[in-house]
Order: sequence, then structure tokens, then C-alpha cells
Amino acid sequence: MNLVRVIAILAFWAPTASALATEAATITRLQGQAQVDGNALQQGSRLSTGATVATGQGGRAEIRFDDGTVVVLGENAALNVESFRYAPEAAQGEARLRMDKGAFLITTGAVAKLPGRPWSVATPLASIGVRGTKFWGGSLDNPLDVLLLEGAITVATPGGSADLNNPLEGTDVPAPGAAPSTVGTWKPQRVERALNSVSFQ
Repeated sequence: MNLVRVIAILAFWAPTASALATEAATITRLQGQAQVDGNALQQGSRLSTGATVATGQGGRAEIRFDDGTVVVLGENAALNVESFRYAPEAAQGEARLRMDKGAFLITTGAVAKLPGRPWSVATPLASIGVRGTKFWGGSLDNPLDVLLLEGAITVATPGGSADLNNPLEGTDVPAPGAAPSTVGTWKPQRVERALNSVSFQ
């Protein structure tokens, strides 16, 4: 078999980027402007791995992943689905999300309960590992503020980490590379500010 024919066969069978992408989630609620990879979103739109969802001024987007995870984005937010797979019959899966900017509220689903807790979300300042939970992240008084609502999370930066284990505990990252602040219980007014940033009108 000559080299040209080998190359042609390999090119025919090589998976394309679209073939590798798998459907991961559905847009279940929208407010204002929202896009996926530069195209307008609609309620009911399906998202695949690799997709980036972005909201505009005053925008909100609710995304339900196929394992039951729900992500709500506030205005001027951007979320990239780096990796998502869920095989309930085999009790296997993985979810890696990346929040490039903006506020978000996440309630994790079945993948976060699998052995090894293969679920994480990364932000420009910290990575957040979860153990079956609901939490908020965004910028209130610092570049990154994180509030736990249910379950438990670990917020890790190059400077250190913080474990949040009780509802309404929070931590802040005051600067890139800095360690998360000492964990403390947020006051009701601050909790309200956080939740208002992702609430639908």
C-alpha cells in the first residue's frame, strides 16, 4: 500500500472536532442576550463539550447538564464546557467547567457523587473541587468571592486552599495567586447580593 493511499485512509477515518464533541447540556431558561460560540442562544438549545456560553448586560442563562447539574450564569458571564461525559449504566463520568468571567450559581448532579468526585470548575483565580453541592462564585468585594450553600467545596489557588463545609460559609481571593481568605460565615446582606447577581427578573 503506497504512502498516498495510507494518508487518504487515515484522513477518511480521522475524527473531526465536531465528531469528538458530545452533547452535554440544555439551555432551560434565558433572560436578555446570550450566545454560544458567538451565535444567539434559544431556550431548548443543546450544548456540546467545548462550547462557550456568554451572557450580555442584564443577561441570565440557566443550563441543565445531562447528569442533573444546573448552572446559572449572571450578566456578562462566560462559561466553557471543557469536558463532560456521563454514563449512568457504568457509574462513570467527568465534568470540567471553566468560568472565564462573571457570577455563577452551581448545583451539582450525579457526576459529583461518583467515586473520586470527578467534578471541578476553574476560574481565572482559583479551582473549585466539589463533593456534591450547591455554591455561588463571582466578584462582590474581591476579584473572586465564593459562597457555599449546600454540601462542601475546596477552593484552591497557587497560594493555598480553603475548605468550606457548612452552609453560608464563604472565602475570598483578594488577588491573583493569593491564598483564599479565612473561611467565615457571610452576613445575610452579602448572601443576598450574591444571589441577586444570578436571579432572573
